[in-house]
Amino acid sequence: MIKTIKCFKAIAVLFISIAFIGCSEDDVVVRQELSAGFTQTINQNTGTVTFINTSSNANTYAWDFGDGTSSTVINPVKTYSAGGSYVVVLQVSNDNAAMARFEDTIQIDELFDGGLLTNGDFENGVNPWIQGVDDNNPAPVVTFAGNTYYQVNITNPNSNQPFLVNLSQKVEITQGLTYILTFDAWSDRNRDIIAGIGLSGGTFANNSQPVSITDIQQQYQLTLIATNFGAMDARVLFDSNGEAGLVNIDNVTLMVQ
Repeated sequence: MIKTIKCFKAIAVLFISIAFIGCSEDDVVVRQELSAGFTQTINQNTGTVTFINTSSNANTYAWDFGDGTSSTVINPVKTYSAGGSYVVVLQVSNDNAAMARFEDTIQIDELFDGGLLTNGDFENGVNPWIQGVDDNNPAPVVTFAGNTYYQVNITNPNSNQPFLVNLSQKVEITQGLTYILTFDAWSDRNRDIIAGIGLSGGTFANNSQPVSITDIQQQYQLTLIATNFGAMDARVLFDSNGEAGLVNIDNVTLMVQ
């Protein structure tokens, strides 16, 4: 009886060994799960969205930004040209022909429109704003609480030469047309500045007006006619040297009426 039991044990061991013959780790295919996903950060001042791809086990990426544009890069950066709600879709795939899809809705605030001006809200830095009429003399800007704007502190004013401290942007002005200049301005006190449109050389002909500003940020709007001047390189201008104190300017637009 003892011999019979040993025989069965031997047969069982042999059977198990045969069952595993030809099976190795190389023959086991582990398919990792494919997933699609992303997060994003939005700069509402510029409409620029930085997408962070969180997909797993993918090697191709197809983005649809919801405005008719697309991309195939892993982590795209997209700048929207208009505010609104956009459904962004990411579709991914891998070498196993598997596919996955993820979508999210993003909200872009209404973007600043400077009209005829470029970078009227200063959120792209200083360019093309200058001091005076020298293209190589950039205007001073500061950033506070996420907002960028022009700032200058007048410590040695001259009421006879207010133009000695000036903010300008060159822009085409057509003689005879009426323009609407809108801007925000504020100071650390009650004081005046001069704002308008005019030539950047020659006679420096212009149409400008004094504007009284306070320590509260406010929007101002001027109606200006280019009565006797016009040029491709005319300018929007702000003169600040007439009185002492801070001058802050932001959100400048110029429109043809």
